[in-house]
Amino acid sequence: MLVGLTGGFGCGKSTVLKLFEKLGATVLSADSIVHDLLKRAEVRGPITEMFGPNILVKGEIDRKKLSKKVFSDETKRKKIERLIHPHVLETIEQTYINATNPTCNPEIIMVAELPLLFETGFDKGVDAVVVVRAESDVISKRLRRKGFSAEEIRTRAAAQFPIDEKASRADYVIDNSGSLEDMERQVRVVWEDLSRTSARGLKERHA
Repeated sequence: MLVGLTGGFGCGKSTVLKLFEKLGATVLSADSIVHDLLKRAEVRGPITEMFGPNILVKGEIDRKKLSKKVFSDETKRKKIERLIHPHVLETIEQTYINATNPTCNPEIIMVAELPLLFETGFDKGVDAVVVVRAESDVISKRLRRKGFSAEEIRTRAAAQFPIDEKASRADYVIDNSGSLEDMERQVRVVWEDLSRTSARGLKERHA
């Protein structure tokens, strides 16, 4: 079973992903995939041409510099997305295929965190969608504590679908406006339902 995990900027997707992993899920993070992709010549080359050699530090793309440039120029951001996202989606698909090989573990539940799940259309390629949301004032406070400016928060949020739209299209919604304990409880409820659904699907395939 392949589950897509997404949500708004600063809603706590990475924390939710770790909680799913603790409960037994196999997890994938688009951020980690991108980190590896930026080291590939076929990705690093076009980005360097686009932004110039100053984007490099010791021959590698500086992700902080890249983020600032990307979110300050919508045209270049979209070019970067068109370059990187096909590689990200292919990696997720191939990893899932390999993990569910009959000789491995056909009962696996893989949760893939992808901020632009709906924007890329990859929601159509997963078995279930989990959206993490939080109240805007809560998100703002958390991100400001991490050093993001109000403008950075605004531009990054604007690069994604509105969180209410994402939530309306989700199979499960986890609200991270409150305490960590409350979020953990919600994740456990979702995990239990995913486990039941996965087990039921496996029985039906073998019937």
